[in-house]
Amino acid sequence: MSALLTRLHRGLILFNGSLAGLAMMLIFLLVAGNAFARYTYGGSISWGEDTAIYLMIYGLMFGMSWAYLQDKHIGFDLIRRLLPPRWVRWQAVLVDLIVFVVGIGLMVSAVEFIASRGGRTSSSTGMPMWLFQTSMLVGGGLLSLSALVMGALRWNEQLGEEASP
Repeated sequence: MSALLTRLHRGLILFNGSLAGLAMMLIFLLVAGNAFARYTYGGSISWGEDTAIYLMIYGLMFGMSWAYLQDKHIGFDLIRRLLPPRWVRWQAVLVDLIVFVVGIGLMVSAVEFIASRGGRTSSSTGMPMWLFQTSMLVGGGLLSLSALVMGALRWNEQLGEEASP
């Protein structure tokens, strides 16, 4: 199971990192193209600014999961430093469980938000708003999955250390 978890972990890092990077690249191209058009042709793409904002939200959701999978997120080192060394990993597993619940909460709130406002259409892009609002659902799902994978990896690591003499 550890090999499967490791492969899933690496695959999620690659998936989230690639999509976060793609979102950043598209934002750059869109904003740069819009600025170029504004200063050379006197006008810009009407849907450019809103699309860049929506891409930024999707990129943030993928980046949040990517950072969590690599432990490159904000942590509470003060609490960790106050704990005895044998409790530090258990604290990390507990944090993973809390993040899992937060991810599920984000998904639930996203479903409620989409149900109440998803029928609207974006005035600038002409696309249904649920396409953009789904970013919260995707982000919550990826964060929950990332927390599960990290918790399972830490749990296996902890059990392996306790089993070794």
